[in-house]
Amino acid sequence: MYSVAAVLIMAGVALMAFLENYQEMSIGLINAGSVIIFVTFIRARRYRSGPLKDERTVRIGSYGLSYSWFVTLVVVAVLFWVNYFGILQLTVDQVLGLLILVMAVTAKGFQWYLFRKGDVE
Repeated sequence: MYSVAAVLIMAGVALMAFLENYQEMSIGLINAGSVIIFVTFIRARRYRSGPLKDERTVRIGSYGLSYSWFVTLVVVAVLFWVNYFGILQLTVDQVLGLLILVMAVTAKGFQWYLFRKGDVE
């Protein structure tokens, strides 16, 4: 993870140094790299012996991600029909942002629900 963060930071510095029109993007890349380093460092300190994984947590994680992918597929189908019938005109940026949000929220939501439930069948 540190290499990805280093690449992001270097790309941000290079953009800032050589292209004046991309100041916001370069600041965003530097911030993203810094956040990745910070989160990786905190996780490394928290899980010195490695994260706790057993069959139950792996199974719950897999089920949660599977449900999330299914919900995302349904959202893509709904967006197709909404666009096809002309109900709503969305830009590519809006569709991609919506899909990223749906995937992240449903993945964490299903995993949280399944962990609270206890186990999957």
